[in-house]
Amino acid sequence: VEDLEAKWLAFTEEHSYVEKEVYDELQETAHLFDMDDGIHAKWSPDGLLGMLLVFDPEEAEHLLAAFYAGMDGVDEAQEAFAVWVGSLMGMLRQCMQTLEP
Repeated sequence: VEDLEAKWLAFTEEHSYVEKEVYDELQETAHLFDMDDGIHAKWSPDGLLGMLLVFDPEEAEHLLAAFYAGMDGVDEAQEAFAVWVGSLMGMLRQCMQTLEP
């Protein structure tokens, strides 16, 4: 148990250093998005939210087709587009929840 406590103490002593290092890196790269590491939305230091939407050509084509078919009154297309917009709103809601009050 003492060994574990010593390790925990050593970790907490470095905690503030690691926290500052991570925070500084996030501030430096706030304007960047990275598809490889899954960063698809983030707040900039200026308080602006950026969202990266990634589509392959087929996905973009299907989304546009659903949008226009929905505008023409095709119920199934409206539902498909609404599902996609719903997932986008979920992403937006998660971003809003990360804001500090």
